[in-house]
Amino acid sequence: MNANRAHDEVERETGHGTDLWRVIAAPIVWALHFLFCYIYGAIYCEKLGRDAPLDDARIAIIIATVFALALIALSTVHLWRVRGRSLTDNDFEFEHNTPEERHRFLSHVALMLCVLSAVAVIYVAIPMLYLVNCR
Repeated sequence: MNANRAHDEVERETGHGTDLWRVIAAPIVWALHFLFCYIYGAIYCEKLGRDAPLDDARIAIIIATVFALALIALSTVHLWRVRGRSLTDNDFEFEHNTPEERHRFLSHVALMLCVLSAVAVIYVAIPMLYLVNCR
């Protein structure tokens, strides 16, 4: 009965809760982008040789980077909306162990992971902009 009341309180105050899948969505997008870029680059260079130009690979990796950043942006927008519903009094201190404060904390963590993942995606794509061949 008490757990149901706590769930209703979170639902009333914040809409839908932030679950762990939303927290790890952006890092998963970054990890998949990382794997795609390096595996694709390795296979591309292995098949075409060390002196092959990276023009086609550069285009594929730029497309993958734009797609990954778009997915992270969608996650960020969704979390920003959830965070906006959860801020009831501009109180950023987490002093009590209430369902609403746990939800706010997860929303903040997820937003920071989105920012970190976006920076990581850009960081993974930077070498492709400077390399001209597979050497």
